[in-house]
Amino acid sequence: MSQLTKAITRQLQRQYAEPVLKDLNGNWYTGADMLEDLALCETSLQQQNVHAGQAILLSPAQVVTIPSLLLASWQLGLTVTLTPPSHQLPEIAPQVYAAMVYSSSQTNQLANQLDPSEISVLTLILNTAPNFAYLVHDHAQPLARHSHPDLILPANQCQFTQSQLLKMAEHDQPRECVHDLYDLETGLLPCLTNLITATPFTIQPTKTAFLPN
Repeated sequence: MSQLTKAITRQLQRQYAEPVLKDLNGNWYTGADMLEDLALCETSLQQQNVHAGQAILLSPAQVVTIPSLLLASWQLGLTVTLTPPSHQLPEIAPQVYAAMVYSSSQTNQLANQLDPSEISVLTLILNTAPNFAYLVHDHAQPLARHSHPDLILPANQCQFTQSQLLKMAEHDQPRECVHDLYDLETGLLPCLTNLITATPFTIQPTKTAFLPN
């Protein structure tokens, strides 16, 4: 466990019965809700043999799931690419990603086109997303690159390690409302700052991305 994930999970344990984040519908989620989602995601990925050195793509429409997905992925040693949902049905890139998270509707559409011997569809009942599903490439290889960043943000054209993110989050200011988790400055960094400082906050969806179900 890195210093970043340790700091966040420690605060979530302290906020076990307290509100941590609120979604667009006004639903609050406690530290317990997030820790349960984190554990479910981490266990499911482990059971599918997704492991350190591999990559995961996170592009869910339900942005409230992102914090737990990030923590679960990082605790497994995965490189996370975080990119907004799009209008077009995404092209599967299993040669790059061991696991892929899209919107529910996109996942369902893709499931009808995939070879089940190559890519599996896994469903989970998360507190933050009762109908959560993701794709796993059953024969994905580890990343073949010299550097292994913990986070890649195509929207910002940048990549970071967890230690870099922790350092930036520690110097950022907590905010009651976070906009667009797919953007570093307006969303992701304030989110991490709020989590490590135990600051309850509301997550707003991205303003520009198409948000399928």
